[in-house]
Amino acid sequence: MKHKLLFLIPFLFIAVGMSAQQRHLTVKDSLTNETLPYASINLLNGFGLFTDEKGEVMLERDAPKTIRISFVGYASKEIALDKVSSPIILLQPETNALSEVTVINTRKGKGKRKDFTVKPQLHDNINKMYWSSIGQQYAFYIPNTKKEGVLKSITIPLIVKDIHQGMTEDSFETDPYGTMVNIAFMTNANQLPDKKLNDYEKKVVIHSGKVTDQITVDFEEEIEIPEEGLFITMTIIGKTNKQGNYIPEMPYAIRELPDRKKKVIKIILPNYALVEAPKGQLTYFRNVFSDITKWERITRPMVYKNEKEYPFLNVGIGYTFSGY
Repeated sequence: MKHKLLFLIPFLFIAVGMSAQQRHLTVKDSLTNETLPYASINLLNGFGLFTDEKGEVMLERDAPKTIRISFVGYASKEIALDKVSSPIILLQPETNALSEVTVINTRKGKGKRKDFTVKPQLHDNINKMYWSSIGQQYAFYIPNTKKEGVLKSITIPLIVKDIHQGMTEDSFETDPYGTMVNIAFMTNANQLPDKKLNDYEKKVVIHSGKVTDQITVDFEEEIEIPEEGLFITMTIIGKTNKQGNYIPEMPYAIRELPDRKKKVIKIILPNYALVEAPKGQLTYFRNVFSDITKWERITRPMVYKNEKEYPFLNVGIGYTFSGY
């Protein structure tokens, strides 16, 4: 029997008939007037994007009339675009109760710290991969298995193929691009990501034209692994230019239908190698711009068979840590 393959997310359609006019905004600290890079711009329709490294963003004129702007450590602000008289949006700082990254010192009598590595699970099977989109956020569980464990790096298994390959003439290979992601850490509460663990964050550009099957991210600070473990979060910021700078873009394209315009989510690289649970590290995902804040398990791959039942799936990440 021939199986019909379905896609979890539709193809990217080219937007047509959109207005060329745009609205420029700059997000700043209300006290220091410093710009806030990578601030979250929630369009309040299930989509969103981020400001660039200068705190700037361009919105299409057909964007929703009301948006919410957020930045870690600041009070969020909801604004009506048609009532904004200035392109400068000021956010009020809040008291930041996040802990600083802990520096671990070797204690006398415990011997020398040793490095331990969990290898990533790699493959290039497009029937077992997951996808990226602007605002997509993943969480990977890291257990505490050694005394005074310190996380040193994470290795992400990639599948350097996009949904166009073999199906249309266009592919990322004709115009390779990078994707910026933000790495951070959350606490573990009953095997679910809970609160932000510390103030450490790292922006990484994954350039799909330059990587093969994995990318390793080293942490400059020593990330202490709590007794209950922690979650590494990875948030997809968006595409970068040839210089590696993030360029904000609307997270959807517009498909013209006979009776209406339909927003179609933009799928971008990279894609991630999936393995069946309990293999791999416990993996959750959500979209930071969605009204649904609940973390979800991956229940089927990007390309799936409609009649097939799938087990829970994890991204087969690897990591290196030290401990006693």
